[in-house]
Amino acid sequence: MSSNEDIELEALKGADGGQGGLEEPAVPGDVHTPQQLETIPPEYLNVAPAGKVNEHRPLLHIDARGNAYTYALNPLMYSVFLILVLELLERFSFYGLYMTQTNYLTGSYDDDWNADLTSMEAASLISLSTAVAYTVPFVGGMLADARLGDYKTILGGVVFFYLPGLFIIASSTTPNWWLGTEHFNVGAYRLALLFLWPVGTGTVKAVVNVFGARQYHPVLQRSMVESFYVQFYMCINVGAVVGCIIIPIVARTSIAAAYAIPFALLLVAVLFFVAGSKRYVNVVPGHATDNSGGSEEEPNHTDAPKPNFADVARICALIVPFNIAYSQCPTTFMVQGAVMDPFMGIIEAPSLDILDSLSVLVSGYFVSSYFYPLLARRNIKLATGYKFALGSAIGACAILWSLLVEKWIHDEYGRSGGRVNVIWQAPSYMLIGAGEIFSISTAYEVAFTASPPNKKVFACAFNLFCIGGIPNMVSLGLYRICRQWFQNNNGGGNIARLPDYSEAHVANYFLVLFGIVLFGVTVNLLPPVKEWIYQVERIAAKASSGSVASTPRVKQGKEEKREAGEADPLLLAKKHAQYLEEGTEAQIYRMNTMKAEFAREKPRKKAHRK
Repeated sequence: MSSNEDIELEALKGADGGQGGLEEPAVPGDVHTPQQLETIPPEYLNVAPAGKVNEHRPLLHIDARGNAYTYALNPLMYSVFLILVLELLERFSFYGLYMTQTNYLTGSYDDDWNADLTSMEAASLISLSTAVAYTVPFVGGMLADARLGDYKTILGGVVFFYLPGLFIIASSTTPNWWLGTEHFNVGAYRLALLFLWPVGTGTVKAVVNVFGARQYHPVLQRSMVESFYVQFYMCINVGAVVGCIIIPIVARTSIAAAYAIPFALLLVAVLFFVAGSKRYVNVVPGHATDNSGGSEEEPNHTDAPKPNFADVARICALIVPFNIAYSQCPTTFMVQGAVMDPFMGIIEAPSLDILDSLSVLVSGYFVSSYFYPLLARRNIKLATGYKFALGSAIGACAILWSLLVEKWIHDEYGRSGGRVNVIWQAPSYMLIGAGEIFSISTAYEVAFTASPPNKKVFACAFNLFCIGGIPNMVSLGLYRICRQWFQNNNGGGNIARLPDYSEAHVANYFLVLFGIVLFGVTVNLLPPVKEWIYQVERIAAKASSGSVASTPRVKQGKEEKREAGEADPLLLAKKHAQYLEEGTEAQIYRMNTMKAEFAREKPRKKAHRK
């Protein structure tokens, strides 16, 4: 075997045939069957001392610090499904409570036992709780990356914050001995609503998607991560849909029963999550700098570029224009829908928001089951910039449809004084949901795959900020700048009545939104942006698979011994078996990504060595 200086470097091969996708290494990226184990290099096999590949976790990966991790062939059914169930029920709990808090705090569910808050006070509390929930992911990300690891951070967030918060909220629905029997304990409720609950949900939200993605082998199952993030985002929306349906319905009958359901289901989910603890791949938290693929104790002696958090942050920021459109679902879309007739006399604008989640589920199934596999069969991987552009284009169509609805509202009122049916808003919600699959779900994936090994959770926390933080701040600024468009001829800001709405100029606001989202489409289609994203992902792909220069000292020492002529008995046994079977030995081409290819000759009638 040649020396380090003579190691043959093989360039990453383009998997898209020049279609603009990320270059893929020569080894397969979707290893999920026992038959495929025969086609991968032996250094990726989890082989027992007896020489047999582990049945449950046959895949092996050794990171730059020498930590060895083993992986299942089907991570989804082996461990990931437990993580997805936890996420689904966490989203069920969050959205179920989120959609009913205002009514509960103002006494709509129980006139005799409530916090006795005004609508503005209740809305302010909920907004502040949401702000905390979108800030905490940064703290959770740092804890997971640097100290606790993913599993302990998730478990700690749920057990010490989320469940206690849900318990206090559920307990507050009736008089009891520990919160008080005479008056509603507003102080305890504020503790739960402004601290325990948002800290719990923010911690889980920051880490759970990264933990799920880390169950896949970073090299041999890299292409399966894309499907995981689609499934992950679909689970979010399943939880949101079911929570938004069940909890409000039960709350109308019994608010105590309604708020007991999230606590009970999340408790069950945690028990299942803990039961699968031995199945998870738990990546050791590190303390490296942003540009290092290793740890402080195991530096990388190479000038090769490394994944950079700043680059990932800029990539995540590319979806902000789409998310500005996405943030209109509970705001401007509701303002427009308030002056429209209910569908079938009962379905009003707030109920249409469920179409967004349903669209995500349908679109996600179509994209993951048909669209992406179709591209894969044609050896095409859709570039990240193009995914962002496609999602933003669909979002622009949603805003354009809202403009058409706006025109119909004014035309119908001017012609007959009547209203347009609210069902005409449905395409806007459905288009937003379809756009989320290409924008938000892709951003989740990039935040994980392109970030430095020691910054993955923190990068996902920043991605959440780009999804829910920055867009809402921008929207608040736009509302202030464009407030005159939401006023009637007398300068009144209440345009909930159709005569007042007809005097406002909401269409101008939709035009501004359309311009913002169209700007997002244009930026993501720019060739320099596409090439820059490609280079960031390419650097991350190389770093995730390791390199000769960053090989752990122990393993590198073994390699040096082999190169000096000290044979590895297991490798010799494999070579000898292959020699007897095929008449030649495997030619292993070492690459800078620590991958290998096998070049075997056809079996010969008479075995001989070259």
